[in-house]
Amino acid sequence: MPLALVLPKQWAVYADKGYRTAPARIAAARKNVHLCAVKKNNMKGKNFDLDKYYTKIRSPFERVSAQDNKRLRYLSIAKNQFAEFMNAICFNLRRLIVLKPQEG
Repeated sequence: MPLALVLPKQWAVYADKGYRTAPARIAAARKNVHLCAVKKNNMKGKNFDLDKYYTKIRSPFERVSAQDNKRLRYLSIAKNQFAEFMNAICFNLRRLIVLKPQEG
């Protein structure tokens, strides 16, 4: 499963409804990661307050990736990873300019 390739070795992962599957839970358990995924409305034991909390934590990161172009530019995984890494660096540098305190 692709999720197993990007999971950290510990901590927690805040994910959307698509990661509430059995393979995702197994992959998270193998790496000792707490999978904080929002439950679907028709799932048993849905906790609306907990899901609202997870969504509040995820929202700043979702806005950034929701505006990205979803198509890949290159055919190889390494080139696409490098391109996305460089995009993330550029995004963070632009944010640093905005967040930098004014001197004076």
